[in-house]
Amino acid sequence: MTHVLTAAVTFLLTAAMMLALQTPADSLHGVRSSFLLGDIYDHKLNTSLMYLSDTWSDEERHHVINRLKVNGDTHIDLYLRASAGNLPGGRVDPNGDFLFRLRELRAAGLEPVLWLIPESKHQDWKGPMSGHLSFIDQSVARYDKEASAYVVCLECDETFSAAQVNQMVRHLKSKTKKPVAVHLAPGVGGFKKDPSYYAEADYIFLQLGDHLTGDHVADKEMSLAMLREAMKLGKPVVANEYALFSEDPQAKALGDALCAAGAVGTGNGRTVVLCGQQEEKKPSRNSNIALGLVAAALGATVFMNNDSLLMAYEHQGYGVRYDENSIIFSYRISF
Repeated sequence: MTHVLTAAVTFLLTAAMMLALQTPADSLHGVRSSFLLGDIYDHKLNTSLMYLSDTWSDEERHHVINRLKVNGDTHIDLYLRASAGNLPGGRVDPNGDFLFRLRELRAAGLEPVLWLIPESKHQDWKGPMSGHLSFIDQSVARYDKEASAYVVCLECDETFSAAQVNQMVRHLKSKTKKPVAVHLAPGVGGFKKDPSYYAEADYIFLQLGDHLTGDHVADKEMSLAMLREAMKLGKPVVANEYALFSEDPQAKALGDALCAAGAVGTGNGRTVVLCGQQEEKKPSRNSNIALGLVAAALGATVFMNNDSLLMAYEHQGYGVRYDENSIIFSYRISF
């Protein structure tokens, strides 16, 4: 009996290791959102960030969902708190219950990207670090299943030191396996030009700037140069903020150019689908052969179909079945 269990467990663990190779980590590569739809002070629906405000009607929410979907978006940027109420979009209650709204968005095909601390005018940055860490705990406990990623703060460098931002990122990453991003004022390293703000982040959400005046779209050459500079830091870069009107053709053209230059996602519109997406890792043929040899040594039945592997092991009622999508451990009882 001991030999049977040992063999089965060995087989199961080996198969599990191989199956894990097929499953990519949670990734934001390819993210496509449009969090700016116009001047946020002109109309409440000009930013998706305020979607969770209780001042929005269902009709208004559906209107924004439709605009984002028509714009090709796969994700939606949301504030989890915005206390001051200084925007036409109202305020987002830090103690609100947004689970239904997040599920609503996922059902509509928009993956929520949750921003934990809003722009400084909302005043939520104030208070002790213990309060921010507590809010992180609360947010992950409530919404992690529905979240696709987190951004610790908008323009973090305006209100926090690099050490404080990295502390929040580390704490957040200790609570979730979802990607965590850092967003700063315009420029690589923000207005302080300090790239250490990104040290603990999984992603850089790069604000390119130059989009609040003139034609409301960042200069192309400046944007490409800034993207190349950010990419040298060795972290994936999402071109997050480069246009005020994300539905504008000029904004989308810049988004396309940034994708072609190496960005792994956009936050203000594009037309191309592919933008840094990661291919799902499949086990190689050699890996499958190695697993097959282990299984055969244990007395398992092995089937190879091109590069696909199917295996079954059974002895004295104990069984393990493996394919490229699942591992099943069973016990057969006969009467």
